[in-house]
Amino acid sequence: MTNPYGAPPQASTSQPFASWGLRVAATLIDAIPTVVVFFLAALLFGTAETSDGSSSFQLKGAGAALYYGLALIYFIANTVYLQGTTGQSIGKKAVGIAIYRAGTTQPIGAGLSFGRSLLHILDSLPCGLGYLWPLWDKENRTFADMIVSSRSYKV
Repeated sequence: MTNPYGAPPQASTSQPFASWGLRVAATLIDAIPTVVVFFLAALLFGTAETSDGSSSFQLKGAGAALYYGLALIYFIANTVYLQGTTGQSIGKKAVGIAIYRAGTTQPIGAGLSFGRSLLHILDSLPCGLGYLWPLWDKENRTFADMIVSSRSYKV
């Protein structure tokens, strides 16, 4: 069945929603580059201060600037641009899921992808309840997904 001119493509009714486990796996994969850069910056620029016999690790100066700069570039490239324009971040592509506008197979766009990331703050506020919400929501949505009308599908 073809869509009328100008109508967005509709998601296949047989296209299942992404499971909570796949979403968690995608998030962990997306975090790997940031963790690796942090540990490299820590090895090169980190300091351990022990004035009272305890140890405290600090990343400051050039190391902190390097880490935060690279983490920001990665976030913009992976989450805002890549996920926004294709529906898949590196982690989502690896596990075979995508974020689309509700009821379509269209990516949500860079702006909504950025906004959705900020809205994940609401998922964490009530003791992380929003991150667990997909476990019992019939469309496997977080609070952020509900607000921006996005859905995670298996592709």
